[in-house]
Order: sequence, then structure tokens, then C-alpha cells
Amino acid sequence: MEIREFSQESDRDCWLTKIGESDWRAGTYLHGLLSDGSFYKHCGTKSRLFLLTEGRELISFCTLAEHDEVPDSSLGPWVGFVYTFPRYRGKRRIGKLIERAYAIAKKEGQKNLYVSTDQPGLYEKFGFSFMQNMKDTWGNDTLIYRMPVEDKDYSSILGKTVSGRIDRPLGSAHPRHPDMIYPINYGYVDGIIAGDGMEQDVYLLGPDGPVSEFSGPVVAVYHRLNDLEDKWIVSADGRTRSEEEILSAIGFQEQYFMGELYL
Repeated sequence: MEIREFSQESDRDCWLTKIGESDWRAGTYLHGLLSDGSFYKHCGTKSRLFLLTEGRELISFCTLAEHDEVPDSSLGPWVGFVYTFPRYRGKRRIGKLIERAYAIAKKEGQKNLYVSTDQPGLYEKFGFSFMQNMKDTWGNDTLIYRMPVEDKDYSSILGKTVSGRIDRPLGSAHPRHPDMIYPINYGYVDGIIAGDGMEQDVYLLGPDGPVSEFSGPVVAVYHRLNDLEDKWIVSADGRTRSEEEILSAIGFQEQYFMGELYL
């Protein structure tokens, strides 16, 4: 999968056609805004449209916009026009686009992300919390959700040597999802309890085969935006890895979550 930004694509007409194929009224409206050149006038000059693609197939799309359907100009930026095509639903793929929106909002110094929706309970799955009911531009009721944009401090964890056990060794299957085979060793740190009330989970990098125990420095922390716990990445051989290497190694499982990596 790949995340593209619509404005930077050379074949925008192709992606515009695919957006127009969505079976959703708001998708049709977005298609119209893009077609007649009024997208930035409607959403704000700094607004972006993200596409989650696989080859030439469009999986999901959403916007990160300065303005939304809520008149209150003190709120923003907004995640909007959130859509996943039917055949790709059920795996929270849109979360990866919201993750990208979060990263950009953080880089720009924003304090919160907002969503306006008529679907209660949906955006909690993506790290948002209900804020309040409001009226939209047309006087209709809408639910406002907010996600704080935070900068975590893991200075007391990064570089720390920890030890523990591997309960899901390389080559084993996930206990609830047997089609997921662990390409690296996965376990927990002895004596440290995570946010979910269980032992602190660890991705172990280094061994090219299954192991039962580990010891090594924490070289990174993957902070899940839509979960209660973080994942520690431990290097059994003490070697540091790039962000790309780590994300590639843990992506088999973290593709289903939203998060950010702290090195």
C-alpha cells in the first residue's frame, strides 16, 4: 500500500475518476469540488487530499482541511471526506490516512485534529474522543470528535536494557488470527506493566530464528494512536535500525493500527 497526495500526482484525472466511483454522496461532492477547481476555496488553501492506493487501485481517501461544515473557525484542522471502497472495508485501512494527517498536523504545530460526523462510535476506533454536539453550516446536528496531537517523552525508556520472554516466536501464528505468521520474535518485558494492564509488549530485532528469551536495549517505541499500549522495539544485537527498517519489520501487525515511531 502507498499513500499519495492528490495535488502532487501527475495523473490526477485517473484518481479523480476513481473518487467519482465511490458510492457515497459526500464522495460525489468531493469529486465536484476537485473537478470545478473549488476544493481549496471550500476547504482552505493549505488543505490536502490523501489517497491510499495499491498499484492503480484506490482503497481509501480522506482530507486534512482548514475548514469543514462547522462554522466555528476556532476549530481545526479537520479530517473529512473519509471513505473506504466496499471491498477493502473491515481492516481499518483509513487509519493509515488519518495517521498521515496526524503526522502533518503535528509537524505544523497543531494541538488537535477534529472530525464532524453523524456516525456515533465510529471515530473512537481511530483515536478520537467525543467532544460535543454542534450545528453545521445548514443547521443540522453533527457530532464533533477530537484527537489531541501530542509529543511523547520516551527519554527514560529509549536506550534502556531490558530482558524478558518471547511467547510468540518467529514463525509462529497469531493465537486469534492464524493467517498472521510472525516474521520476527514478539514477547514481553519481565516486571513492566503496559497501559492495557498486561506485561509490556516487545518486538525483538536481530535473531534470524525463534528464541524463547531476550535481553537488549530499547532502540525505538511505537506509540499507537488508537490503542492503550505502546510497543517497545528491542535490538538483541545492540545494532540501531533506521525508521524505515523498523516500520517494515513491525508492519505485519501495525498495519492494522495507527501510530508513530519514536527513535
